[in-house]
Amino acid sequence: MAHFQYRARDRQGALVTGALEAADVNALESTLDKMGLIPVKITAGVAASKASSEALERLKNAFFSPPVEELILFSRQLATLFSAGIPLTRALATLEKQMTTKGFISAIRTIRLDIEGGSTFTAALSRHPRYFTELYTNMVAAGEAGGILDDVLDRLAFMFEKNAENKAKVKSATLYPKIVIVAILIAIVVLMNFVVPRFAALYGSFKVQLPLPTRILINASNFFTQYWYLLLISAVVLIVGYKMFKSTASGQRSLDKFALKVPIFGPIILKSIMSRFSRVLAALYKSGLPILQSLDIVSRAVENKIMSEEVKAIEAEVRAGKPLSEPMAKSKFFPPMIVQMAVVGEETGNLDEMLEKVAEYYDREVDASIRNLTTTLEPILLTFIFGLVLFLALAIFLPMWDILKIVRK
Repeated sequence: MAHFQYRARDRQGALVTGALEAADVNALESTLDKMGLIPVKITAGVAASKASSEALERLKNAFFSPPVEELILFSRQLATLFSAGIPLTRALATLEKQMTTKGFISAIRTIRLDIEGGSTFTAALSRHPRYFTELYTNMVAAGEAGGILDDVLDRLAFMFEKNAENKAKVKSATLYPKIVIVAILIAIVVLMNFVVPRFAALYGSFKVQLPLPTRILINASNFFTQYWYLLLISAVVLIVGYKMFKSTASGQRSLDKFALKVPIFGPIILKSIMSRFSRVLAALYKSGLPILQSLDIVSRAVENKIMSEEVKAIEAEVRAGKPLSEPMAKSKFFPPMIVQMAVVGEETGNLDEMLEKVAEYYDREVDASIRNLTTTLEPILLTFIFGLVLFLALAIFLPMWDILKIVRK
């Protein structure tokens, strides 16, 4: 198979560029014709070009996050256009003009061309995992199969909106503590570089035994000014080590386990996971996916290794013939309330509705916890600041009293 670069025109006359593998030029022209493209120029590429472009794509995926806001807008508007009876390809062509991110626009264009070439919407989406996750493509597949694609797209937009809303609330609630911590770090740097060395020179001219807090502060200042590069290297090593540790399966599992146990934030994270679990499972189940397939997708959508393992364990017991509520009741992570709602849902045949009510309940709980976050963190920050100021005051002013006694003598 040879690698070719091509420039072509679509049915609307828009210029499209890309790369494909084909046996020869005639085979490539046949492929482009099936995609609804009229070739303008075809040039033979090289394997290195393909490898470099793939490497660049991996680099982009590693450092640039998908545009969540645009994905929400895309899902919501596509649902509206599709429910109004507009053909899918025409709706996608309309959305191409409304998006602002170049990569996302290119993905939508490619999806439209794939559909015009005979591909299903689900298959076309699955070729762009950077923008459309497995959860997204599976729900779209269920929507296509059940004839409720517009409804599924609306649910997806709502789920992404809630997720983005919760993240924005956490950022807003932790803004004040972040500012305080940054201010403290700047103050420590200034003290260690400019203030403490002058006091150390002053105290050094007197033959007195310095108090322990002063000796600690002076030694810390000396280390900071003389070996600052070691601190910088240590910080870089810690950051790189953390990222490498996080990239491993065992490392990610340890971090996710710690996240659930950390004070203050742990309960908020667990409530958020319960909301996501309930909402996603309800959406998948309501879309017509079997419960086992839904649990399999949910296990990868909860974004926590520990909870993913719990959902996998539940899936295994459901596969063995047990009702959903039974293995949930055995888990230490699922509260009795969500278990009881699952029992009622299974008995009445309204499992999706019960899970949606659970998701709404935990959304309210997360909102309340986030609102109280600043109030909870303030006493901790004030205690830390008070302790730091007290230590600095003792370290700086205790020697002055000893010096005054010497001067009076």
